[in-house]
Amino acid sequence: MGGIRHAGLMRGVIEWGERHQVALYLAAMAAGVAVGLLLPGAGAGVEPAILPVLALLMYVTFLGVPFASLGLAARDGRFLATVLALNFLAVPAVVFGLSRFVASDQALLLGVLLVLLTPCVDYVIAFTGLAGGRGIGCLRRRRC
Repeated sequence: MGGIRHAGLMRGVIEWGERHQVALYLAAMAAGVAVGLLLPGAGAGVEPAILPVLALLMYVTFLGVPFASLGLAARDGRFLATVLALNFLAVPAVVFGLSRFVASDQALLLGVLLVLLTPCVDYVIAFTGLAGGRGIGCLRRRRC
């Protein structure tokens, strides 16, 4: 019985976290800014916590990705052709045009290229679900 109750509690915590995820992120950022401004020397002490906290935040975000339904999207040839054309033809062309504004600064150019060229479909699915859309619809031809 305790396991069932625990699973229900965890499901409730996850659902609550998903509903309030944006507010939780904003609160965490505000807390980070407050600590940074009020205790400037605290950075060295909390720095080791950055990667584990980011990993936890990413894990919670990815809980909303319907991995069991990925096979449905993989069987849709037209959808896959569209995604491949966009990811490997259209997006690089647009990114090349946008990156010309920062091409003179190599570090900034690298950052822009990494952010704009790294596909992040999992975030699109998770954030579509958070916004009340159909996250699984992003994996098929249907609208998000």
